[in-house]
Parts: sequence; structure tokens; C-alpha cells
Amino acid sequence: MTIAIKKSINELYDAIHTLEQKVEENKTAPAAKKSADLFSFAPQQPSQPHPDTKALASRLDGAIAKVEKLLQEG
Repeated sequence: MTIAIKKSINELYDAIHTLEQKVEENKTAPAAKKSADLFSFAPQQPSQPHPDTKALASRLDGAIAKVEKLLQEG
């Protein structure tokens, strides 16, 4: 495995950890903050559109499959 791939996997691990923490925070948030579902959120800036959650999920599934294949080979 190259250094760049190892770095990317570590960054992915960190991102997943952050996501898991945010999900846990959402579970314990007051009811007023829970009104949005998991995949809906306000854009950071008014000019940014909402992300296409289906495309995001598809890309994430593809990335997971590639990492799994890479780990099996390595």
C-alpha cells in the first residue's frame, strides 16, 4: 500500500469517527434540534446547495467497496 493510500484510509477513519460522534450527539440533543433527519442539514453558506444524499451514499458505498478490496489484496 502506498503512503498516500494509507494517509487516505487514516483520514477516512477520522471522518467516520467524527460522523459517529455527531450521530451520538444528535441522539442526545434536545427535541427541537432533532426535527431534521440524518441526511438533511443546512448548507454552510447560503450560496451552497444541499448535497445530493443519494449520490453521496452511492459514492460512500463505492469507496467502502474499494477499500475492502484493497485491504483483502494487501
